[in-house]
Amino acid sequence: MVVISINLLLPKLVPPTLPDNDSLFRAQLEAFAKSLENSPRTIYESPFEKKSYKSFEDKQPQTELFTFDPNTLDSTGFVRLGLKPYVAKNIVNYRLKGGKFKTPDDFSKIYGINPDYFEVLKPYIKITSIATPEVKQTTSQEPVYIDLNRCDTTELKMLRGIGSTRAKQIVNYRKRLGGFSSPEQLLELRNFPEELYTELQPYLSATTDSIKPILVNKATVEKLKNHPYINFYQAKAIYELRRSKEGLHSLDELKSLPEFTPDDLRKLAPYLDFREIKYTYKRR
Repeated sequence: MVVISINLLLPKLVPPTLPDNDSLFRAQLEAFAKSLENSPRTIYESPFEKKSYKSFEDKQPQTELFTFDPNTLDSTGFVRLGLKPYVAKNIVNYRLKGGKFKTPDDFSKIYGINPDYFEVLKPYIKITSIATPEVKQTTSQEPVYIDLNRCDTTELKMLRGIGSTRAKQIVNYRKRLGGFSSPEQLLELRNFPEELYTELQPYLSATTDSIKPILVNKATVEKLKNHPYINFYQAKAIYELRRSKEGLHSLDELKSLPEFTPDDLRKLAPYLDFREIKYTYKRR
């Protein structure tokens, strides 16, 4: 652009005919214009764009194929192999839960591994050891027997598979029920594994003589509905039936209520006390 501008302006600045004493001035201008034509052109590059591009390049994971044992390699190594970080995490979590890779094909079953890329990795898989979780020796230890209605959290934690959280969960549910009528009620707890119950069942009991039932002829609707086996509509139905009869005497009287199924009443039987409570019902 500078050269073009000078070429356009030069005729205007310099008259077509210069006297001899101005020949030096013309020569200097022509030399200046020629120097501009021969000077190398500079291409401008934004330092911000260049830095951004370099930063992006630096962050790209570099894939490296090498021989590995999926039972011992860490998550960083799996990422180096070209696996996504979440896939590496899935592999490590699988091992922490006791999972073992016995053959190279076992590795392909991990969630997130692309089948085509597994074929690329398969020749590099060399299983030399099988990871096993550390197991505590319990030889000569007497089995622990627990009465669910008389134990505390410390005793519950003596059972295999019962930690602090689950022990508190059992005690809190026992309080809401008024006591366990059967060990099988543990399966009503949220996320309580059926396999764990099957394993523990021979060591569990529930003495029903310590159950604290609800006094049906005295309890309020609020008290009734707080029981795990009674919802608000069932509690209200019991209360209204009790008012209409001026007291209830047996579980059979609840069979007339459509809010209850036979199975509901079977579960409730240990938790309802129909003793007569003497007080006056106010008539409207």
